[in-house]
Formats: sequence, C-alpha cells, structure tokens
Amino acid sequence: MRTSLLEHDPQTGPVTIETLVGVANAIEQEAVRRYAQLERTMQERGELETAAAFRRMLEEEREHVDAIAKWAAELGVAIPDSQAFEWILPRDLSTSWEAIAGSALLTPYRAFAIAVENEQRAFAFYSYLAAHADDRAVAEQAERLAAEELHHAARMRKWRREAYHRERAQDQGGARAPRSDEIARIARSPEELQAFLATRYAAIVERHRLLAWRLRELGDESGAALLDAFVAAHEVEGADPGAITDDTRARIARADDALHLLVEAQKPLEALGESLEAVLSIASDETFARAEREATDLVAWLARLALATERRSARHAPAA
Repeated sequence: MRTSLLEHDPQTGPVTIETLVGVANAIEQEAVRRYAQLERTMQERGELETAAAFRRMLEEEREHVDAIAKWAAELGVAIPDSQAFEWILPRDLSTSWEAIAGSALLTPYRAFAIAVENEQRAFAFYSYLAAHADDRAVAEQAERLAAEELHHAARMRKWRREAYHRERAQDQGGARAPRSDEIARIARSPEELQAFLATRYAAIVERHRLLAWRLRELGDESGAALLDAFVAAHEVEGADPGAITDDTRARIARADDALHLLVEAQKPLEALGESLEAVLSIASDETFARAEREATDLVAWLARLALATERRSARHAPAA
C-alpha cells in the first residue's frame, strides 16, 4: 500500500478500544452523510445514474454503521457521538469528495473510483492506529477493521469496472478524452494546440447554441444569455452542426429543467479543461503559455456556470 495515502500524521493520541470504536463509527457516519448528500445533489441535477451509484454506496455504508454498532455491543463499549471524533479523522478522507462534488463529469465510474481511494485511505488510517496501539488486543481490532476496508475497496473496484464498461460507449458531453499520444502531439507546438482547440470549441459552441435555445424555450433567459456569451467569445470558423448526435439533440429538446441543461453545458468545458491540464504537464514553453491562457479562461467560464447551476439547485432544495 502506498505510503502517500495519508499525507499527514493523524496524531490521534493514545489508541484505546473506546477511541477505536468512536473513530470507526465516525468514519462510517461521515461516509453515510456524504453519500446521502451527493446522491441528493446528483438526483437534483438530473444525473440519475450517478445518483444511483451513490445510493448503492449509501446502502453499503449504512450496513457498515449497523455492523459497528453490533461490534461495540459485543465489546460492551458505548458508541459516543460521532462529532466528538471528527477532529481525529484524517483530512484525506474528505478532500477527494470535496474536490469533485460540483463536477459535471462526476460519472458512476468516477464516483466509484474515488470511493475505492477513500476505502484505501481508511485502511491506511486503521493500519496507523494498529501500529500505535499499546494494547495488543486493540491493535488486533484495528487490524481487523483495516482488513474490512480492503474488502470494501474490492467491492467498490468491482462496481467501478462494471461502470467503466457501461460508460465507454456513452456520450460524455461531446468530448472524447484525447489518448496519451494525441496529448503528446498537441503539446508539441502552438499550431497543434490551436488545431485541437478549434475542433473542440466548434463542437462546444454548437452544443451551447442548442442548450441556449432550449433554456430560452423554458423561460430561463439569464441561463441562455450566459451560453450566448460563451458562443460569442469562442465561435470559430467551420463549426459543424453534425458534431452533435441526433440522440443528443433529442435529449436536449426533451429536457424540461434549466438546472440539468446548465450541467450539460459544464460537461464539455470540464472535459476540455482536463485535456489542457494533461497538455500543460508536458508542453514546451510556447505551447505551455497558450494552454495556460486557455485553461484560465475555461476556469472563469466554469465558475460562472457553476454559480448559475448552484442558484438553480438552491431553488430545487426542499424548504427547511
């Protein structure tokens, strides 16, 4: 297991059986909270397959909570309030979720992939606790919990593989990720980068035009105006309306929620941003400067789209 799974020494203090029970319960309760929150968010945004993936993980974690309660009862240890142990949990267990929670490209595959990573980090944390427990019986319990996290990770990896095969043929915002050899070619010169950007922007502009039309039909003038502004700033010669499949056109025409349409607008921009990040990692100085400018521009547009999306998501939220 990689030593980098936990970036910082958790500094938990004495590891007693009470501490171990409290930590285990806090980890599972935190997972339940996050999966439930993300399931609701994806449901609101119309990402139904991703919502179903989080629901599957949520059910799994609720079973873990019940198992921790049964284990604590067998030990005769009371389960403390999980909030009392949140400060002990490594920051690493939540940063990956926070980094992608607002992503429009959070597919079931990516959700399961991050779940696998978090299960492995929980394994590393329990291994740390086992190594720092003075009582051998407590260390053995921590080792058992660590082994269970590996079993959880294996189950998530199976779901991740299944999701990968399902998603290979699906439309990901009209933006297939370039292969490594294509990235190397794009990074070779500003001319190659320009050709890549022209092709990608042509497809995105056509998609945004269609999304803006549907938003306007639904009465969302501000959302339509935002996409119109992107089109005006990025329109290129030779735009190809055929770059959008008939299935995608029909899906957008059927959409009846502005929130879902704005999420659709985010997808190709996020995909392009990921491609530019790959280019930046290997680009020459001249190509790097151009790619960096484009990436900065994309971040600004994504921030505007994310704000519009969050405003509409807030309208979907049930009243307290």
